[in-house]
Amino acid sequence: MFVWKKDYETGCPTIDKQHRHLFEIVNEFFDAFESANADEKLPHILDELEKYTIYHFSTEEKLFAEKNYPYTDEHKTQHQYFVNKVKEFKAEYEKGGNTLLIYDLMLSLKDWLFDHVLGSDRKYIPYLCKNQ
Repeated sequence: MFVWKKDYETGCPTIDKQHRHLFEIVNEFFDAFESANADEKLPHILDELEKYTIYHFSTEEKLFAEKNYPYTDEHKTQHQYFVNKVKEFKAEYEKGGNTLLIYDLMLSLKDWLFDHVLGSDRKYIPYLCKNQ
């Protein structure tokens, strides 16, 4: 559903690989949501989304510290917002949330992810991704 484009690349191979994987998880979610056995697949996908998001953000934040990225606090706040939203989304699903609400929440998370990769992450390219 969501195709990785060259426009999404940062020039940091590790970050780009992780971003691609996040996009794959979002695609998995939408594929599962539309399948007949969504209830069977979604718990695993939500777990993976939560764990991988935390892993990816910690990777970026370690690079921020190593490179003295000047917008670290702002960026970490955005990361925490996303992690909290994923956790809220997962909790809503686990307590039997309405599927339309769950779909809407996932769309908003997907939009946030795309905006973040194409917006905020662009700011760190000159600090983190040169000479890689």
